[in-house]
Amino acid sequence: MSNAVNLPSELVYLPLGEEAIPLLKRGFIPLLPATASGLPWLLPPAAQPALVRVSADDYQSHMLSEYGRLPANLRDLISQEDFLRQAESKRVDIEAALVAQRKARAEEDAGRPQDWLLQRFFSNPYCALAWRHGAGFGGIWLGVDPQQWPDTAFHPVSYQSQRTPRLPDSLYCDPPTHAPLAEQRLICAAAAVDKSVQVGHQRQWLLRLPPKALRVVLLGAQVSRRFEQNLLQFWQQDFRYQRIPLSQMTFNNRDLSWEFQLRPLTRAEKP
Repeated sequence: MSNAVNLPSELVYLPLGEEAIPLLKRGFIPLLPATASGLPWLLPPAAQPALVRVSADDYQSHMLSEYGRLPANLRDLISQEDFLRQAESKRVDIEAALVAQRKARAEEDAGRPQDWLLQRFFSNPYCALAWRHGAGFGGIWLGVDPQQWPDTAFHPVSYQSQRTPRLPDSLYCDPPTHAPLAEQRLICAAAAVDKSVQVGHQRQWLLRLPPKALRVVLLGAQVSRRFEQNLLQFWQQDFRYQRIPLSQMTFNNRDLSWEFQLRPLTRAEKP
């Protein structure tokens, strides 16, 4: 008879590696800059020649507009034709400035990925594809109850062929091929997150995790003995987490599927 644990359906899961222990000691989870999240829409595009030309009509319209902005006394000194002729020697620079302005305006309209932080959660703990993220089967998953995390909004990812144009909505979109992951995401404006630490040459943003929101911790099928023992020892010693169950991922040969078995809090062995 199987001793498999029945996991609550309302939980979402955050994959972490050995960094989970120091993070949980401090009561935080990490947040990723959107630009470093690995989301398919935000992968660096293939290098392309920079666009430094605009259409003749756009250039003409811009220059006529610039001429119209001249004070009346200057327009009396130079005709429109002479103004255009003198500007021709600087046309390349003028067009480059126009391209830069358009790019800046487009970024302002759509939003900038660097202004957002996120964390990726998964809804299906039995999805082997999802377990390949983060530390893989050698890591752990924190099972979080969104209802126990006030003022924090989780959004299911929409799997669609066209990206939503504006941020942060576009951070909730992925291509249809990613649908088996059944992701939910937590998105925060970088300006609203005031807790961070410096890790090497990188800044790590942190978000406080209420202990009551953590309902279960899943240990991957290939978690190392050292990591497991360190986690057990920490769990025994920290009163905030002692009542939160640890469940070990195992393979059920009869059903040919993954399941989770309760991991007793026995005395941690020396690594």
